[in-house]
Amino acid sequence: MVGIAELQQQEYLSNQESIIHNVDTRIKLFVLVLIIVFTVTSTNYITFLILELYLLSLIIISKISLKDAIIRVLLILPFGFFIAIFQPFIQPGQILYTLPLNINITLEGIQFAELLMARLTVSVTSIILFSFITPMRDLAEAFRQLHVPNIFAMIFTLFVRFIFLFFDELTTIRQAQASRCFTLSNSKAPYSWRLKQVGYLFLMMFIRSYEQGESVYNSMASRGYNSESRIYYSQEKISSISILYLFIPICLIIILFTLNYVHII
Repeated sequence: MVGIAELQQQEYLSNQESIIHNVDTRIKLFVLVLIIVFTVTSTNYITFLILELYLLSLIIISKISLKDAIIRVLLILPFGFFIAIFQPFIQPGQILYTLPLNINITLEGIQFAELLMARLTVSVTSIILFSFITPMRDLAEAFRQLHVPNIFAMIFTLFVRFIFLFFDELTTIRQAQASRCFTLSNSKAPYSWRLKQVGYLFLMMFIRSYEQGESVYNSMASRGYNSESRIYYSQEKISSISILYLFIPICLIIILFTLNYVHII
């Protein structure tokens, strides 16, 4: 429930008006991949710092709360930290300290853990920025414009259109259960009975999903849809703002790569 509520809030924020929001989604997607690829292939911490500051400046320009963005980044980083924390013990290299049971902490392992966290921070920030400025329906259309396989584009489009509908159905069912004094936290009710009610909830969601799927398919088939049908997408020209959004990170990456190559940074 919390995940869907956050998704709704994120979709609301992604539909706001700003210079960054109006950039073509294909350009946003390309820049996202470009920054992530450059980040995971770089080993320079100054490069990571400059890229992170650039991404944070884009968040500010897009009128997104910097506090919310940083909180989301911090919520994801512990998953990467769980992987990084083991690196000092499994990476071979110069031994700094030996723990009981002959467990060694190596200098190379600590350096790799730091590098892993730096890469993860920049990559996660770029993904958070992308999710804040790109509505899901625009992403679905970008997939079609980039000639992603038709079946994948169709599945993603239907997912975008019906995920919130299914959330409304789930909310309705839970409200109906609450009106009959059913809550999962009610310790007075037998555990087996509460488990049965949860089973009924999933069963009702499955039935509603199946009925909705049949209704949607029949509606699409009545309009001539078949497996060979192509989804329409608009043919809009790329704006100057979109070109600038692409040009700046490319120049930044070229400059950082050159400075790193000549050992200036």
